[in-house]
Amino acid sequence: MSGGSFFNDSLHFRDPAQQKRKKARAQIDAEAEFAIGNSDAYQTCHLVDIGIGGLSFSSRSTLYQGDRVKIRFRLLERMVTFEGEVSRTSGKYVGLAFLNPDDEKLELIQKYIHTNFFDKDRKKS
Repeated sequence: MSGGSFFNDSLHFRDPAQQKRKKARAQIDAEAEFAIGNSDAYQTCHLVDIGIGGLSFSSRSTLYQGDRVKIRFRLLERMVTFEGEVSRTSGKYVGLAFLNPDDEKLELIQKYIHTNFFDKDRKKS
């Protein structure tokens, strides 16, 4: 390969050695919806990154560390819903740690990361 990268230019791998979290995440650019606690009043948000331990999103709503959240979005053409707890907030950005995700959903996240980083047949969009 001459000067180019086989990685999709819109994706960035976050080196685990340079971050506090123990599980690496991949950037994602996707719309999502979340609801606080047991509410069914979903609000829009935007996913920033995702990994098997959790995700980050941006929102206009104020959330606090410890808030329980349901979040739903489309991943690899499939609608998924996760429950999580807000682990940190910084301005409009929210870090969400998954609570008891099932193996099928974790495998879907792994497949997303693998497809975006290692599938050589994937075309740049």
